[in-house]
Amino acid sequence: MSDPSDLLHSLAHKAKQAIKPPRKPRLARLRRWLRSRAGRVIIPLVALFVGIVIGAGSLFLYGLQGNGKVLPVPGPGRTDISVMADKAFITSLVSKNLRQSGLPGTVENVQVSLASGDQLTINGDDTFNIMGIGFTKHFTVIVQPYINQCALQIHVTHADLSSIPVTGFVSSFESNINEQFRQKPTSLPQGYSYCATGVTTQPTGMFLTYSAIPV
Repeated sequence: MSDPSDLLHSLAHKAKQAIKPPRKPRLARLRRWLRSRAGRVIIPLVALFVGIVIGAGSLFLYGLQGNGKVLPVPGPGRTDISVMADKAFITSLVSKNLRQSGLPGTVENVQVSLASGDQLTINGDDTFNIMGIGFTKHFTVIVQPYINQCALQIHVTHADLSSIPVTGFVSSFESNINEQFRQKPTSLPQGYSYCATGVTTQPTGMFLTYSAIPV
């Protein structure tokens, strides 16, 4: 037969359990904070900061190792015709192709400077928006012109965006311009087969030489 005191103790324990207040949800405090004024202010700021970090990170990851090797330049070959492309024409050509190269923004303020030898330096600004905030990044591209298979071509030896080396757009930029240069010149006299034989740069422009063989 059970001890009456044990029975009373068991009933008292069950009664305490019955009237024990329910546990509050684990996330109740977090939910209350999110609904508070501080939460409504801080959360959008955190989201904005994360967006800026992601946008800036995409620029860093857009391409690394922006330095390319300088190509060996052979001596000029046969010269029958010399052609000059002045700085204004080169700047227009470069601006058009940079805007089609895939830079993450709008290309503006493009300037081209030419060194004596075989080098063009392109400077400009890339402007873009991240979550309504405008940014401007300065870019520099150094280009080496050369001759390949009777056509003028270019090779990017360096590219950076705000001093961060990038190559994400280099391939597109090179291929767009080089495809245009592969087209045969149509402004030269007809009846000849033309072959580009040399290229040099001077501060005033770029000079090309062609051989002309009657056909």
